[in-house]
Amino acid sequence: MAITYAELLERQEVNRTGFGRMLLNWRRRNGWTQYTACSWADEAGFETISYGNLSVIEQGKAGELRQKAFWQLAELNRRIAEQDWGTVKSPAIKQKLEGAIPLGDDACPIWTALELWACYCGLREVPAAFLATPPPTIAQRKATELSAKWRQQLRRVVEEWQLDPSEAITTLAAAASEEHRKRFYAVLTGFGDYKPDELAPLWIGADQYLPKRWLDQWEDSNRQQRQPGGSKGNKPAAPE
Repeated sequence: MAITYAELLERQEVNRTGFGRMLLNWRRRNGWTQYTACSWADEAGFETISYGNLSVIEQGKAGELRQKAFWQLAELNRRIAEQDWGTVKSPAIKQKLEGAIPLGDDACPIWTALELWACYCGLREVPAAFLATPPPTIAQRKATELSAKWRQQLRRVVEEWQLDPSEAITTLAAAASEEHRKRFYAVLTGFGDYKPDELAPLWIGADQYLPKRWLDQWEDSNRQQRQPGGSKGNKPAAPE
């Protein structure tokens, strides 16, 4: 189907946002952080896109990309496809490279700068394999940090509203789906922290996870119970 230049301009923001999301999905599918490509390039001795530039592209906020960015992304893609790792000594980087897949589609399995530019402009569709956003890759340190923050939120609400801790935890845990309820209860009560692979199915977009949503809904329920006209004396119901 033919498309005019005016139509391309009208869809410019949408196309650039879609291009950025594709790069984000590609990176996450490979289990990479925003720093992986730069760390690899530093060790192997080739030039690649900076993590700062990659970040704003993924967010759709980069504006007009220079030609160099497409060439840098294409070189990254070529090296992945050909398993041209270069001189890499870091075991962590090697592990991420060995499982990486190149960006491409059925018509062109390994995209070059041309295909990347065409997708950025809206002249080529995002490959189906990179339409859905997989959960972010996080380390145990981050999972531990999130677990601690969620326990702190629980403690703060219990103290603020002078709730019975046992009843509060039971009510809150009931908000979780059955398959996640037991683990959620254990984390809330301090019997261990979430592991990264446990948080993956709980991710709901951006930097949000279901435990945080359950906590926020439960906190809102408590707040509403104590507003004028609310039933202060009744135990808050589990959030839906």
